[in-house]
This record gives sequence, structure tokens and C-alpha cells, in this order.
Amino acid sequence: MSDPLTLHDRLMAVKPTGLSASAWTIRAGVSRMALNDIKRRGSANHATITKLLDAIGVTFGEFEAGVRQPEKEAPPAEARAPYLAFRGQDRPRDIPIVGTALCADIEVEDDGLLHSVEGMEMHLNDVIDYARRPLVLDGRRDIYALYFRGVSMAPRYEPGELAYVDPRRPPTTGEYVVAQLRAADGDEGERIFTVMAKRLVRQTAQYFEFEQFNPAGTFRVERARVAHLHRIIPWDELVTF
Repeated sequence: MSDPLTLHDRLMAVKPTGLSASAWTIRAGVSRMALNDIKRRGSANHATITKLLDAIGVTFGEFEAGVRQPEKEAPPAEARAPYLAFRGQDRPRDIPIVGTALCADIEVEDDGLLHSVEGMEMHLNDVIDYARRPLVLDGRRDIYALYFRGVSMAPRYEPGELAYVDPRRPPTTGEYVVAQLRAADGDEGERIFTVMAKRLVRQTAQYFEFEQFNPAGTFRVERARVAHLHRIIPWDELVTF
């Protein structure tokens, strides 16, 4: 059985043959090393993929299908519409984007030391918009999305970048997560208000250990303080054939 196509292979499949990789990155306004980085890492953030596709006039539906041939005359729109609608061109925008905002740094005590960690306010009942539903998430009504705030996870996730979050599948070590923290509320007893978007590096019966990139470091949070730990879905899982 042949190896599955990588994200880099998928991008090369839609690149116009007369356009060099270097010229493509310049036209897209991304790093000259972006495509090499994608080939090496096997992944890329949402903003980079969007800029690369926009620069060559390729839609996400065409990218998913992997059949774009810019040098050939495209078939009539009426002939393409049913297929592209099925593949994702006209996917519904029905995944709720919950409201987020930067908040004061969260203080975390770890081994007697107090750490200030960048966090976000998250308002689960405040839907500010709706994101397009990737084909692989059909039937998943529990998925939600949020915008990153702050720079603690850059360059992996940049401020303003959209993330799809899966509250059902338990995250594993090395994955990126949204940790919903418990907070006392005088009227309601307890509520979810503050969250952290970090990389999960370790989990035990007593604590979760997280990593952030800016400033770089790891820290632990007691399990009792974490109400929910939800997995951020990697972009390359959302772009499928």
C-alpha cells in the first residue's frame, strides 16, 4: 500500500507548474522557508495555509479534492458545483466560535514557585460567529472553535488564529489543548471563565504539566483545578481527501 500524501504533497499537487516554490511564498507573503518547514514538520498553521491557497486562487474545496489544474480550462461552474459542495466548497458555517479575550496572567504555584502564565477569558455561552464545518467533522455537534489571544503559543499558534476544539477525544501527551480552569463564583458556586491554550507535556494522577513558548517554559497545574481538558484539532487532520 502506498504511503499517504503529506500536507506538503497536497500543496504541491495544487501548485501551478509555472510557479516556483520560492515565487509562491513571496506572492503569498509568507516566509521563504514556509514550504520547507511544512515538508520537514508535516504541518502548518491555519494562517499560512490560507495565504498560500489565496495566492494561487485555490479554494479549500479544491485543495481537499487535490484535483486543481490551474493551467487547464476549468469545467463550467454548474458542472463543478455538486462535486465541490460534497467535498467542502460550500460547507455550512455552523461550528460556534465562542468569545475569547486576553485576561490578566494566571498565577500558578508549582513546587513552591509562583508562575505567571498567559490565559484567556472564554465565554462558552457567547457565540460571536460560526466557522465553516470541515468534511471530517460532519455529525459532530460538540465541536467548538475559538480565536487565540496573546503570543504565548507563537509561532505554532499566532494571535487571532482560529482553532477547532474537540471536547470528546481525550488529548495525549504532546498535543495542544484548551484547559478550562475552575473558578469560584459567589452566586453560582463555580464557573468556567478562564482557560489556557497550551501544549500538554505530561499528565499524572495529581497534575497536568503544560508548555508555552513565549516566554518559554513548563509548569504544572493540579488536576483539581482543571475542570475540562479539550484537544485542539491539528490543521492537517481537518484537510482531508
